[in-house]
Amino acid sequence: MYIIRQQWLQDNAIRKWYFLAAILILFGGCSTAILVSDAPQNQWLSQTIFSRFLVFSLLVPVQILLLLSTFRVRLQDIYVTGSRRIIWKQLKYRLIEILLSSLLPWACGSLTGMLVNGWSPTLGAVATEALIRCLYLILSCLALLLLTSFCFLISNRITAFLAGFVINGLSFFLNVNHHLSIIYDFVVPEFATLLFSCLPIMLGLLLFLIFIVQQEISRKDL
Repeated sequence: MYIIRQQWLQDNAIRKWYFLAAILILFGGCSTAILVSDAPQNQWLSQTIFSRFLVFSLLVPVQILLLLSTFRVRLQDIYVTGSRRIIWKQLKYRLIEILLSSLLPWACGSLTGMLVNGWSPTLGAVATEALIRCLYLILSCLALLLLTSFCFLISNRITAFLAGFVINGLSFFLNVNHHLSIIYDFVVPEFATLLFSCLPIMLGLLLFLIFIVQQEISRKDL
């Protein structure tokens, strides 16, 4: 409860940025789904709710900026609790908050655009696949945020932003050129490849990132 109360009070000063980010992402997701007027069913998901270009240029940069503008490492929190684990708990709170405040508007905007564009029957036909790809997108965003957090813990905000931006751009470039990118593999054409190859790799990457972030927090000279 201490974490939630403390972070909620801190949010009073930055809540407007969450609101603006949510509005921007909402309209971005909605406009993409509306603009796609005709697409084969096997390409439809990758051009609407899972538009890799919009993820690269809007969703991920907004998430990284929100993380770096809200996450703080404060000595007084460690003194109050007597443990550095408070930093990991604060980071988890921020990650959950950022994912919810960005991905929910993304989903709402995309679904609204689909309804306006008459895509409801198509969405119903691929609902299970869409949910799995959505899970992969969430994991991809979490992986990039954890990587950015690690870079911030070992260096500074500028380095962390550049690292997150470069990894995001490199992954996007690899995916566009039909190579394994891990982060952007939620748009791979073959659903079986996503489910049985890409998803286990992503889960392994997430476990590794969680481990190194926790280790850095525990050994960091604060």
